[in-house]
Amino acid sequence: MVKQGPLREILLLQENVPAALVVTSLTRTSTTATAITAVPHLYTTNDYVLIAGATPAGYNFTKIKVTVTGPTSFTYPVLGTLASPATGSITATYFSGPGGEHVIGWESFRTIHAELIPVKAWESLQVQALQGQLDYRFRIHTVDSGGITNEMRALWTPQWPVGAPVHTLEIGGILPEGDGRQWHVLDMSEVV
Repeated sequence: MVKQGPLREILLLQENVPAALVVTSLTRTSTTATAITAVPHLYTTNDYVLIAGATPAGYNFTKIKVTVTGPTSFTYPVLGTLASPATGSITATYFSGPGGEHVIGWESFRTIHAELIPVKAWESLQVQALQGQLDYRFRIHTVDSGGITNEMRALWTPQWPVGAPVHTLEIGGILPEGDGRQWHVLDMSEVV
């Protein structure tokens, strides 16, 4: 059981801002483009990547599934008629993992104090019936949700017991409490 109380817990908010990597070479063989990045990309096969800045434009995608062939190389499908090699200031930016999850690019940007408040059993059942997950609920003191969005996550080390492990929590809902000008409630689920 985790102790509860007014603004006793500390949440480290993170947002996903993956860096755009420089593509030093982008070539085509048949219907497969091969990209070489200047630094290791950390992608895994079936990740989605944004490709931008290439000429001809047929190499560019806002979200394309890649196959990793090495620490600085990956391939993806293109039309078999594109000129090769591509030219321009080409970049590759991680978009998401195969299931839409964000793995690469999490950066901490703000620490907030929060009160852990109990989740009622019927609420958990209701959320599960809607195929969601609600593990924790926190009350925060902030103006207009403080710029917190559902695209963020939080790292939380419970204050009690001493030595508790760090939890990575996905923000599932941001609800105003009262008139919503000073207090908000964050519904959160454990990232597995």
